[in-house]
Amino acid sequence: MNHKVTLSRKLSSLFKDENLRKDVVELLENYGKGNHEQEVPRVRLAVLKLANTDINEIRKYVGKAKQDYRDILAWAEYPRQSKKWSMPDGSKKKTLIEADRVEYEEWLNT
Repeated sequence: MNHKVTLSRKLSSLFKDENLRKDVVELLENYGKGNHEQEVPRVRLAVLKLANTDINEIRKYVGKAKQDYRDILAWAEYPRQSKKWSMPDGSKKKTLIEADRVEYEEWLNT
């Protein structure tokens, strides 16, 4: 998946108003300025999934991403798995993994 292309598509989908979309892009661009801030398009996409269209939530999650981007990725891409302190074995683990994958793919494609 090309996260950069997907991010652009999701921004257009979530924020029809061009001025609002520009404001959101400015907020998202606060992540990725530091050398330690990795996987920039992927993290920005994860922020959108978590915050949806709530500007305050976008601001909050960008701040959290700057602290530790891995949390944002886990919460957005692996919500069920990230809530488990220890992963179950066998079919329960596979069910969690599959449910997280399906949820994320459905969100990406809407």
